[in-house]
Amino acid sequence: MKRSGFSMIELVFVIVILGVLAAVAVPRFVTTRTDAQVAMARSDIATVLKAIPARVFAENIDPTGNPPTGFSSWADWMIDTGGLDRGRWGHQGGAANSRAITPTGNVQTADGTTTHGGCGPIIQIDADGNLIFDPSKIDRVSSTGNAQGNVFCANLADSYPSNSNRIIPLATTGAVKF
Repeated sequence: MKRSGFSMIELVFVIVILGVLAAVAVPRFVTTRTDAQVAMARSDIATVLKAIPARVFAENIDPTGNPPTGFSSWADWMIDTGGLDRGRWGHQGGAANSRAITPTGNVQTADGTTTHGGCGPIIQIDADGNLIFDPSKIDRVSSTGNAQGNVFCANLADSYPSNSNRIIPLATTGAVKF
């Protein structure tokens, strides 16, 4: 009588092969996910750097004073102006009077753990009314102090060449009055 089925050896080999494939595929998936997060953050940054000057000049907003009516901080106003997802962007330091925003949320660290934090004051409006983007200020260390650093923030910083910072003056000189 002939039996049809798999022997124990065949099943063990299949399980070993699947384990090896999984061991190779999972790290690549994590890298791909981090790359996608970096691409989204870069897109968000480009959008904000274009939207903020347009809104300041269109609505004749004074960036040296208090935030516009309806906003608790300049950071809230920047997130709203850029149409940013509040799950991915927040105030730098969470302060109510913050003038800076940072990517936030769950980020992957180099040792494979997931933390909640930000990358530092990536975009800010200073007291003189300048919109500042300085990728050299991106914090490469995770908010939990992980010595191996934050993979997302490090990759975001590495995605910008040196001297790619921007300072866009938003305050008017008073030359044009409406």
